Amino acid sequence: MLRSRTRSSGSSQPASPQQTTVSPERKTRLGMAGVANIFIRMRRFENQAIKPHHIVSASGDPRSHPGLAESACEKKIPVEWVDNFVCVGGVNVATLLRATRGTLLDQADALGANALVDEQWKCTICGPKHRPNGTFKVQIRYTACATRSSQLDPHRPITLDQAKGVPGLMTIIKRNDN
Repeated sequence: MLRSRTRSSGSSQPASPQQTTVSPERKTRLGMAGVANIFIRMRRFENQAIKPHHIVSASGDPRSHPGLAESACEKKIPVEWVDNFVCVGGVNVATLLRATRGTLLDQADALGANALVDEQWKCTICGPKHRPNGTFKVQIRYTACATRSSQLDPHRPITLDQAKGVPGLMTIIKRNDN
């Protein structure tokens, strides 16, 4: 390709390079396999992304109710319970924690214990991202040590002030139905 430069008297600016033209718009057809691959890639990226529609709250380090740990015997049996709930309208985490702790206390009672010490819980709420009916999936993991104590168990979870819920009138649709 030959290029010619013209010089004008007094102008020292070089001529701008020629623009190359791209061939007319090339249309590509996307088959079923190509579309499926796009959806698979999108799903992978979605699964790797941080879930912004999840609400996670936890009690922190293991704690006991005041006076309960001092009056407990030395023998402690670690116990754990995981509850899965499906709720509509909102999520009252305090109510769900009470239900889960009650089940854990029943399990401890079957082991011969009458109190829970060193309690710890974690609650994960999965919001209604793509569910048109507005359901929330809630998982509560409650761990503690079952023991015998001369003091009565208070029958309430620890650090309820750290529980984050979803405002609204909660209706529990399912419990532990996997």
